[in-house]
Amino acid sequence: MPRNTEFTGVIAALLLPRDSAGQAAWSDFERNASFVLQAGANGVCVNGATGEFAGATREERREAVERARRIAGQSGTVVSGIGGTRWAEIVAMAHDSEDAGADALLVPVPHFFHYAPDDLAEFYQRLAEELHAPALIYNLPAFAGGVEPELALHLIAAVNGIAGVKDSSGDLGLLAQLTAANHGAAVRLVGHDGVLAEALTRGLCDGTISGVAGVVPEITLALWKSAKSQNWTLFAGLRAHLHRLLEKLDAFPTPWGLKLVADLRGLGPVSIGLPLSAEREQQAEEFRRAFPVWWQAAEAGMAQALGRTAPYRLD
Repeated sequence: MPRNTEFTGVIAALLLPRDSAGQAAWSDFERNASFVLQAGANGVCVNGATGEFAGATREERREAVERARRIAGQSGTVVSGIGGTRWAEIVAMAHDSEDAGADALLVPVPHFFHYAPDDLAEFYQRLAEELHAPALIYNLPAFAGGVEPELALHLIAAVNGIAGVKDSSGDLGLLAQLTAANHGAAVRLVGHDGVLAEALTRGLCDGTISGVAGVVPEITLALWKSAKSQNWTLFAGLRAHLHRLLEKLDAFPTPWGLKLVADLRGLGPVSIGLPLSAEREQQAEEFRRAFPVWWQAAEAGMAQALGRTAPYRLD
């Protein structure tokens, strides 16, 4: 099938909701995907850190791509992560994602163990030879392992099939170096919501794959559009709102806070896979009370940036 190759604007990173028995809640997944696309996202990303890829089965990952592709149609972009620990597993998941309709593959380093730069260079080069869809280097040092900027720039310049990078490190050094190197059409995606505003002001990104956009697409889209229209006064207010939301979300392990938002918005159950302490339960309850207050403060700015005549309302 023809693939979308314009990885620009806001791509929403989706949760993989689960029911009380731990099974994937596909109706909620589809509702969430439809919601963010209707809100204006250019596409969706599945099987990344927000989707808790390390705990998903191969079958679940393939189904996530299939369902996302069906909902996105031919115009929406679908990106699929293929993170794993073993070579055969990663290659198999890559082919699954390609066959299911992914436009691009998000490739973190094999997780859990530490690997030297030469190991990673060989991994990415060999993997690119196996792929039909373009690969994006997924720099995810907090969860899988990082890719040094020098190695990433070398791979993007030298290896056919590596289209660019999604940098989730929270440090803009790699994107700044990629921008300065002027590697033609190399894709520059911000993967950390906390540095998106700075990346936009410095012209360091073509798009973002955003976990916040997976449940609150309005704030990410509003920030993006205010930057593109150079309405810097509105941008500054939206940036402050986004960072206040991130302060609340970052108090939880990733992506628990996003799941609380999804539950509040009717996009899926909380489905946290670990028992919660009494302190966490209290913290979650405080978040449930605080989010509508945050929303009320941010909604007028979001509406203005997105060209609505009336403020957004919390679902």
